[in-house]
Amino acid sequence: MDNQNNPIDKCVICGKDTPYRFNDHIDMRIGYVEGGGQGCFQPHMCSQERSRKLFTISEDLVYSTPNDQELGEKVRKIYWQNKQS
Repeated sequence: MDNQNNPIDKCVICGKDTPYRFNDHIDMRIGYVEGGGQGCFQPHMCSQERSRKLFTISEDLVYSTPNDQELGEKVRKIYWQNKQS
């Protein structure tokens, strides 16, 4: 497969190139989170160039809100409530 149809996979947190290509099998990768995507090959590198603040929501909120649009609205509301605190 040529590289044009198999681009380098980027870290879902910091956006940097990883040593893996999109079609590389996930069992052969380091830092891949199933359902989340490819993380940095060296996780400590993510925070050095670009920091992103993360916050956590409860798993119950996700399960009790099956509509993605409603979930997004609730998550954004929680974000802004915490930002003001």
